[in-house]
Amino acid sequence: MTTNNQEKRDLERAAVKIWIDIYNRNHDNKLRLLYQRERPDAVIQDSRQRLMGVEITHLFYDSEEAKMLLGRSQTNTHSNEVVEMLVKELNNRIRIKESKIDTYASDYPISLLIRNASPAFGMSDILAVKHLIYKPRGKFVQVWFLSRDGNNEWLSLDLSTL
Repeated sequence: MTTNNQEKRDLERAAVKIWIDIYNRNHDNKLRLLYQRERPDAVIQDSRQRLMGVEITHLFYDSEEAKMLLGRSQTNTHSNEVVEMLVKELNNRIRIKESKIDTYASDYPISLLIRNASPAFGMSDILAVKHLIYKPRGKFVQVWFLSRDGNNEWLSLDLSTL
């Protein structure tokens, strides 16, 4: 496995573990990560022994921010950021993942987990412009948004309910 693939797997594992921790604090039907793979990225099991796939993506403001945060940029400055551009990228991530799900061979439902990796905007910023968020088309059973909000604590929201 190449370094970039391992880094991607590590980021996906961290995201799904954070999300499972939040989910388990708020629901009686507990989840656990069974394994990681491709298409979908993770398979989890609930306390009733049901399986669910989780497709995971990370949201960055743009490619330069991603490079900076992953230590691959030659610069350490970034342009002024506006939340509408982050939401545009969020909408793009949802659409891309929706277009790919039909190619997945799965015997169980699949959810989408989007981890906001941009330090510039948090959950409240996204909720302030929720009217701009693309409404998922039901291809995923849930579309979870994972983000910090002005502190180190992670928050989770099902975008399908907006």
